Amino acid sequence: MAKYITPTLTITSNAYSASTNPGPTSSPMSISVTDLTDTTEVLAKIVDASATNAILFNHEDYVGSSAPTLGTDGGFIFLRNLTEGLETTADIYIGHGSNGALEGDTATRLMTLKPGEFAYFGWDMQTDIIVDASAAVSDALEAILFVRTGTA
Repeated sequence: MAKYITPTLTITSNAYSASTNPGPTSSPMSISVTDLTDTTEVLAKIVDASATNAILFNHEDYVGSSAPTLGTDGGFIFLRNLTEGLETTADIYIGHGSNGALEGDTATRLMTLKPGEFAYFGWDMQTDIIVDASAAVSDALEAILFVRTGTA
């Protein structure tokens, strides 16, 4: 039996001429999208971050040693940097492939999450998702994987 999530993204902003919280465009902006996504598994975790990189999600845990079927295997990942307001804050670096020092490696780094920032993106499970940070912080990153594959 299928199980579903309904991710919704809403982006709003004022016009750039607004006196309070001016936006990036000449007109106010309002964008909203919603999707219905079939999920076969959900994995949620809060992880520590450090300047030593680590595997956040190992693709072989979901597709085994065989190559994933592109467009069929995969999932969606939600990440949130939880260090905002803590005594020690950190930028969280997210990358792909084998472990690498993401702070200085722009070839494998996908993004930087500043304290309080979040991301939601698709993952085809071709390579591992790895994490690194600008400082060591306990309970620094919330990570939720919504799997839509049936291969593993």
